[in-house]
Amino acid sequence: MGGRGTIWSIGALSVVLAGLVVGIVVLLGAAESADEGLTAAQHEVAGAARAEALAFLTVDHRTMDVVVERVLDGATGEFKEQYESQSRRLTREATRTRATSAGEVVALGVSQLGDDSATVLVAANSTVTNTRTDEPQVRYYRLELGLVRRDGRWLTSSLRFVR
Repeated sequence: MGGRGTIWSIGALSVVLAGLVVGIVVLLGAAESADEGLTAAQHEVAGAARAEALAFLTVDHRTMDVVVERVLDGATGEFKEQYESQSRRLTREATRTRATSAGEVVALGVSQLGDDSATVLVAANSTVTNTRTDEPQVRYYRLELGLVRRDGRWLTSSLRFVR
């Protein structure tokens, strides 16, 4: 067993998740046209999640100090600790492979929003180059960001890849 069945199951699950994210975005878009937009809190948390996802997906071997600082500026808690602990390794590898990655958020949905915490689903692509690629390659990501409000700012406390 496993093999093909597992691949088909993962593929089907990916399609369902992508459909869910697109559905959330479509519903939010429909709500925007129907009631003049999202609440201020939804806009605020969505903007913070978009900025952190883009920062996380950005790599430029020439300016890794700036890249790392941008991610850490929007991070807190466990996510910040994990990213910070891996930043030297990431910088070393990006420099060694002359890596670049430019992210683009293609869909975003606020799935949960409380006074001081939120969960945001992000569908994003990034165009990657490095010494292992003959030409730029597009990679597709689905992320779930957990955000918390700290000192009036929404910061990412968790980031995980979802299928």
